[in-house]
Parts: sequence; C-alpha cells; structure tokens
Amino acid sequence: MTSSRPNARWDRSLLPEADFEFVVLADTHYMLEPGEGPVEFSSRRLQAERADRAWQLAASLGCSDIFHMGDLVQEFPDSEDFSAAMTAAIKQFSSHGLDPRFVAGNHDVGDKPDPTMPTRPVTSKSLADFHQALGPSWYGLDLGPLHVVVLNSQIMNTSLPEAQVQRDWAEADLEEHSDSRLVVMLHLPPYLDRPNEPSLGHYDNIAQGDRGWLLELLERHEVELLLAAHVHCSFFDRVGSIRFRILNSTSFTRPGFCHMFTSAPPPDQGRDDAAKLGLLLARVRDERIDLHWLRTEDRPGSEHPAGSGWQTVLTGTPSTLSDSTLGLALAHPLATRTEIPRAWPSVIRQSVRNDFPLLACLELGVRAVRVPASDLDDPFLAGRIEVLRNEQVDVIAGVLWDETLDLPGLIERHGSRVDAWEWQLAGTMYPSESQLEMLSRLQVAGVAQVLSTVLPGEIVPGKQHPRTTTGFSIDALAELDSQLARVDVVLDRVVCRLDPAAELADGLAEMIRAEGLESIRGVDWQLQLEGIDDRAAVEWTVMSLLETTAVTGSRLFIGPLLDMDRTMDVRHGLLDPLCNPRPVFDALRCLNTVLSARDRAGGVESRQIEWTVSDTAVVGESETIAVVIPRVSLPGQTLCGLVHEWSRRAGRFRAYDLVGCRVTESSPDELSACLGTEWSGPLLMVADT
Repeated sequence: MTSSRPNARWDRSLLPEADFEFVVLADTHYMLEPGEGPVEFSSRRLQAERADRAWQLAASLGCSDIFHMGDLVQEFPDSEDFSAAMTAAIKQFSSHGLDPRFVAGNHDVGDKPDPTMPTRPVTSKSLADFHQALGPSWYGLDLGPLHVVVLNSQIMNTSLPEAQVQRDWAEADLEEHSDSRLVVMLHLPPYLDRPNEPSLGHYDNIAQGDRGWLLELLERHEVELLLAAHVHCSFFDRVGSIRFRILNSTSFTRPGFCHMFTSAPPPDQGRDDAAKLGLLLARVRDERIDLHWLRTEDRPGSEHPAGSGWQTVLTGTPSTLSDSTLGLALAHPLATRTEIPRAWPSVIRQSVRNDFPLLACLELGVRAVRVPASDLDDPFLAGRIEVLRNEQVDVIAGVLWDETLDLPGLIERHGSRVDAWEWQLAGTMYPSESQLEMLSRLQVAGVAQVLSTVLPGEIVPGKQHPRTTTGFSIDALAELDSQLARVDVVLDRVVCRLDPAAELADGLAEMIRAEGLESIRGVDWQLQLEGIDDRAAVEWTVMSLLETTAVTGSRLFIGPLLDMDRTMDVRHGLLDPLCNPRPVFDALRCLNTVLSARDRAGGVESRQIEWTVSDTAVVGESETIAVVIPRVSLPGQTLCGLVHEWSRRAGRFRAYDLVGCRVTESSPDELSACLGTEWSGPLLMVADT
C-alpha cells in the first residue's frame, strides 16, 4: 500500500492488503463568508466549513493521490467573486498539505451547451484560466497498477477547438494504455438513469453525440471504473463490464433528487441531507478496486467519545468479506425509478433511480439478499439485481409454492440470474409428498434450494387481526430434517425465524441445535426488526449476528432494510425513509467486518456466548470476546465493571465502539478512561491473542 502521510486516525487491519489507494472527493463548493447578508439557502453558510472538513479527512487517510471531481467553488467563472473564492479554496486545501489533481466542473470552467439552461457556458477564456490556476483539464497518469484518464466533460459537444483536441488525445491515450487497468474520471455523468435518456433540457448528463462516442470508447478499451460527480447524489451502475459510480458532494445535496424518497424533504428544502455527504476511498487490489464511501458528517451516536487512541474502522465490502454471514431480506425493491421535476421551469422531467438501498448492501458488506422471484420478471429490477451480483452478493429468489407453478420452467427462464431458490410452503409446516418429489428432482438437477414456510394465524397482543409468520420455528427443524431424510432429499438451507423479544438470549442459546441436522446443510436465520426503538434494534441485531456466526452453516438475514412507516405494523429498518443509516446499520457494518475478518489482525472467530440480561444492560462473554449492550446510558466505569473479570483474564484487547465504527487498543486499567463519563452504545471487546 502506497502512503506518504501518517494515518493514525484509521484502522485498516480488518481489510485485505491493497496494492494502492487513492481518494476521490467532489463538489466542495467553497463559498466566501457571506457575513450578515442574506443567502438563498441557510446551509450555504456551512459550505466552506464542510469543504475544510472533507480536505482534513482526505489528508488523514494518508494517500498521496487525491482527486477533486470538479466544482471547487460556489461562484461561477466571470462572476465578481470567482477569483477570490478560487484563491481561498486553493489556500484551504494547501493548508492541509494537499496537492490534489483536478477534474474540471461547471463551476470551474462553465456549463455544457444547452439553449434551455439559465447557466454560463464554458468559454475559451474560462478554460484558459482553469489551466493556469489548476493545471490541464484532460490528462493521463499512471498510479500503481492503474492508468487514470481525466477528461473535461464541459467542453464536450462544443465548437471549442479544445473539444476535438481532447477527443483525439483520449482515443490515442486509451489505445496506448489498452493493456493497463483503466480508470476514467470526469465531472458530468454520461447519463443518470439509462444510456439512451434525453439530454436537451437535462442538466445532469452529457449530450449526444459525445456521450455515445465516450461510452463506446470506454467499452472498447474495457475500462474498469468510471467516476463522475456533479449531481450531488449517489448512483451506481454497470456499462458492460465497466463499474460506474457517481459521487455525492461533500457540502450539500441537490434538492430535486429527494423527490425519489417517500418521505418529507430533508432540511433546507432538501438541500441539507447531511448524512449523505462524503468522499470515496478506492483501494486497488489484484481482483478489483474496492470502493469505500466515507461519510464526512457525524451522525447521532457516531461522535468521537472522550479519551484518546480511537481509530475509525474501515469496514469491508462484499468482495473483501467472503466469510460474511450477514444477509438482507428485502421487503422493498432493491431500487425504484421515478421522474423528478427540475428546480427551475423545464419542459422535461429527469428519470432517476434510487440506488441508495443497493449502495447500502455494499456498505454493509452483506454477501446475500433475499428477493421475491417476481423481481426477475421486471427488466428494471432484474438489471439492478445483476449489478448487485456482479459486486459478489448472492441472490436468493423466493417463490410462494403453488402446486400449479412450473418450477422447472421458472428455473430455466431465470436460473442464470440467481444463486439459490427459496421455495416457500404456503399455509403448511411440512412439504407434501408431491413437493418432496419435486425437491428430489431439482436436487438431482443440481439446483441450489432453500425451504421456508408461510403460516397465518399468529396472535399479536393489541392487534385486531392475526399475523402471518415466515420461516420455520427452531422446534420444527428436527421433524423437517427427518421427513427430508426419509426420501433422501438434502436441502442447501432452510429459513428459521428468530423472534426479537426480551427472551431473545434464550432463543439464541437454542440455535446450536441446528448443527446436528442430517438433511439440512445450513440454516438461514431470519430476524425481522419490530417497533421503532432503535436501541432495541441494535441489541437484537448485535446479539443475533454474534450467535449465528458461532453456529456452523448459519447465516443471518435481517429486515426490513428500509423503514416501514405506513403499514399496520410500523417498524424501523436499517435505513430511515431518506435511506440514511440508523444506528443499527452502523453497528452491523462494523460487527460484520470484525466477525468476517477472523483471519486478520483484529478479527475474531465467534464462539458460543453466555448471555446475562438485566434492566440496564445485556452482557455476553466467551473465551475470546465480550460484549456489553447498554439498555440505558451507563457511566464508563460501570460498563467496565460489567466485564471486569473477562478483561482481567484477557489482558490487552481491542475495544470496538460498534455504532461509532471505532476501535482502540486497551487494557482493564485504560478502558474506563477511553469511554469517558457516559456510554450508551454496544461495546465489543476482542482478546489480543
């Protein structure tokens, strides 16, 4: 890994070694201090501060190569304060010892040509000024095993002579480096939703014909990664074999894009959705480029605790967490498509995807998702599912088992799009003789099979109507295993439900019974979050993931990913209605990385845990780990006392603040000082072996 600066703030020990790293940030929009004068949006007063925080975060990563994807300042070229803003912005990142490479954005050189837009088009003068201040706006360079090509999207489709010069240069440079691993960066995305979308009146894409020329060129040379910015919203797609990521801003969100969410708008008319702001760390390995989105704004529960020595944990992606046992049960679609109105009068609406659920899967490092098989018949959703599978996430397609269904035909039609089929028995606990016969036929054909059940009639206190449950109970597994063995059917997995409740610890202790099954190779434990208590959700998920990782052949599927806030059973998910993380999301991504990195420094192999539950905390201990999950805020000294004997035996250990995604090396005498006076989130301690 190449680095020229200290990176004591970050812990990379849970990730595989990288050959090379680089940082990418976008749309800092440095803004001169407006003083007491009015501003159009109140969050504009935060832009310079947020830009500074992003540069500071970029510097702390210790990477010598940093790219800024355009729109360095809020002002436009030729405006009265543009030169002063540019000078101040350069001074800002220079104060952190940074010398980034730049991509030309519309706030740097001017906008793309479009007769419907009330914007300033790029000119020869604005282009020359950029080149003088920040360097060339199209260039190539070798970084470790990569060849990076930076292009100026703003001059595409213009009559400027530089447009043809850039085109000729790009074709020659990519041809010259056709044997290299290629990364291309530019400010404007070629498209937002689909390659054939309109461009006239569309503020956020490159018009034809340079769009077609560019995409054909990149596909021909098998570019590995395409990065763009400009829209202040995150998107992810594939163009052939090209991974295509659009980055959010470090300073503000574009208001129009919050129309994709089924919620009230974020603060400041949608312009201050701060949880989405961040930058990208790219870690280059032999197999691929791992993309880690690092949020630049603290969220509730993620502020640095008192004491020194805490490092932020770089959590893994699906490609780095091959041993992850965490999955998601997707009640909502993996993505949705909508049309958003523009901020000013326009004759078109822009079609956009909500890619945040898909990106959340990658950020969590999940290795499997469960979706309804009907998603495969929808070309849009099938395409999104394929994007997820290409990121090394297995897809399990669920089918309500109607005896009239042509299962072999379904498998023939969609078998290449999924990794396993989940047959859901409707209204019965055990398969019929004809269903057992079908399971046997499909087993012989080599079909990966999961079995579940859907049963109505559960009485829920306070509810008028009974509820329907999915998944087998633990008590049913032995009989199911016996019936399968009778006809020589072996299932890859069965779905078994976990019920979040006060007695969850007792239920988890029963999971070990699933290890002695003969005809069931593994169990997918299903945990459906209930209610709106975020603290309880953290407790349930942390306990459940620790236990499932300790049971051979087990995986944990959690749902819902998104809040369900307009149903008869309102419940929080891992993400709120704006697709921003709840505390349980951060706790899971940290714990998933720790448990999946058991063969690396700082990782741990989970063992069977003894749980102690009280009104104030849940405490679990094994030989190698201890976990404390407060049910109320506890003094740091009290929390330490709960694991005093374990920490004394362990000597030195790594303490993980799961919600904050931080770690510190500690001992029994040091831990209390690190925690400070009050502590409210789960703390995981891993013995230093």
